Amino acid sequence: MKSILLAMLALGAIAASLPASAGPDWSVIERARAQARALQAAPCAQSADAAPVRATPATAR
Repeated sequence: MKSILLAMLALGAIAASLPASAGPDWSVIERARAQARALQAAPCAQSADAAPVRATPATAR
C-alpha cells in the first residue's frame, strides 16, 4: 500500500512539472517585440498640458 501511494505521488509530481519544462511562448515574445518596435517608431506627441515653445532671440534666427 505504501509503495503504491509513493508511486502515485511521484507520478503526480512528474505530471505537475511537465508544464514548467514546456519552454517559452514564442507568440507572446514576438508580440511584445513588435509592440516595442512600434513604440520606438512612433513620434512623440506633445501633450495638451505642455507649455507651448516660444521663440527666443537665440532660437529665432
